Amino acid sequence: MSVIWDDYGSLGTTAIAFYVRVGSRDEHGHQYGAAHFLEHAVFKGAGPWSARDIANLQDQLGGEINAFTTRDYTVYYAKVLASKASQALHLLWTLISDPWLDDNDIGKERQVILEELLEAQDDLEDRSGELYMAALFPDPDFHHDVLGTKESLMHFDGRQLRNFYHQFYFPSNIVLVLSGEGVDALREQVQEYQWPLRPQGLPTPRKPLAVMPRIQLLRQAGEQVHLTMGVPAPPLGHVEYDATLILSTILAGQNSSRLWQRLREDEGLVYTVSSSYSALKDWAELSIYMALSPRSVPRALEAVREEIQLLMHEPPSLEEREWALTQAETSMAFAMETPDGRMMRLGPYGLYGWVPLDPKERLAQLEQVTCADITALAQQLFSQNPWALAACGPIGSIEQVLEGGFSA
Repeated sequence: MSVIWDDYGSLGTTAIAFYVRVGSRDEHGHQYGAAHFLEHAVFKGAGPWSARDIANLQDQLGGEINAFTTRDYTVYYAKVLASKASQALHLLWTLISDPWLDDNDIGKERQVILEELLEAQDDLEDRSGELYMAALFPDPDFHHDVLGTKESLMHFDGRQLRNFYHQFYFPSNIVLVLSGEGVDALREQVQEYQWPLRPQGLPTPRKPLAVMPRIQLLRQAGEQVHLTMGVPAPPLGHVEYDATLILSTILAGQNSSRLWQRLREDEGLVYTVSSSYSALKDWAELSIYMALSPRSVPRALEAVREEIQLLMHEPPSLEEREWALTQAETSMAFAMETPDGRMMRLGPYGLYGWVPLDPKERLAQLEQVTCADITALAQQLFSQNPWALAACGPIGSIEQVLEGGFSA
């Protein structure tokens, strides 16, 4: 098992995380939702502890002990007082190395996850994001909901979940991240642990991702249309990663951004508009999200097109670039302030066998991005035709407009 840590120290707190190289993109057909289901199931019993024992331990240790699943990895983490860190590490280790995965517990947890799925389906912003991923990446093994589907969840049983666990949960497929006070003692502690001897499978190699921008629409009751649109973007570590980060901020990443000012302040078309840049090792996307009344959608799409055309043909001002750099510097500073912020930064890099730059080096790298670089990148990214576009809500009256797609 790889271990990655920092030596910044902290005022009496420690953050611990086990990053497991398995996410929803590693599931196929009948397995949809397995990685997330497994994240839930390990808390139902592990080692000497029942679900109630684990819940009691979480409260005794204080802080936050939890887990989450993404498309690319699953994370089990703790943010606790340094005096509780040794116990928290032992708890997390036991959860991932010795879960019960009992048939009865799995049956009970199934209903909990179904409720979580229903809650997500009622969230139109969340539905718009899921539809957008399907609009950009055609392979359902990649773009399906991390939570799975009602059909796949109903067919899970203990044997399938245990097989999935053995396929992906073993030391060389896991990275331990430590940050804050007392990390040296925790590194020594984990050296004493032994992973149980058991048969283990091999993860299925991840398929190269195809990109096929298209339109995905879902008619659903509501007052607003939730619209997400975007393009593939440079992945983490790419030479144009920094320029993309700055471009996203200038586009709709802060109050002075182009789309915030145009759509909200100047034309009053939206309450919410934002941009998002998600980048991992082998995929990335840059998207725009907005929520607005159906009557405002045609004008909003036209305004977005006009602003993107301006960005493609005229470099942003030095002032815009400086503000975006300040935003990036502030975000990095906030992330570095706390052990859990540093832990979440280190984890993905650790999974890829990379070491992130020191924040000062990182900022120096960002400052190399010029206004001309941003315009050149905008031309490269936004000239693709068409964009991926997804919308859900009361789309009936504007379906034809949205089916027409979007291109810059």
